[in-house]
Amino acid sequence: MPVLTYFVERTFGPIVELGMGFCSSPYLHWSCFPGRKLVSYESNPDYYPFAKSWESDFHKIYCIKNWDDIDLRENWSIAFVDHAPDRRRVKEIKRLTHVDFVILHDSENRNDRKYKYSTLHHLFKHRYKYTLTTPNTSVWSNKYEVSNSNCFGNKFSM
Repeated sequence: MPVLTYFVERTFGPIVELGMGFCSSPYLHWSCFPGRKLVSYESNPDYYPFAKSWESDFHKIYCIKNWDDIDLRENWSIAFVDHAPDRRRVKEIKRLTHVDFVILHDSENRNDRKYKYSTLHHLFKHRYKYTLTTPNTSVWSNKYEVSNSNCFGNKFSM
């Protein structure tokens, strides 16, 4: 939440959420209220009724069967990646290299066997890992420096 909060408060464009959660989704919903575009995708049909309750004019929610079917080409300010199945994350991240900030949940080193984030480092010019909380959260960007020295304390105006 500290990383997600930091970047949501410092950006202004649309946000895409891949995989909804009990903490991130309500936070993103209310942070985007009343009119910042938020699009959330969820693949778990059992979770979808709860997720759908957050839908509004500015927040579109989709229950999907196949992650390949979603269009991620929009110029998103933030893409929050926290979806299942685990092996799918690398495929979506490859489709998000144009996004201002890609925020990756569960990025502690011990999870690399599961998520394989390290196989994608070469796709992003700037990477930062926030380790003060567990699970760790990483931020990757090809547009903006996201190192520890400039990340927390600077605003990213877009």
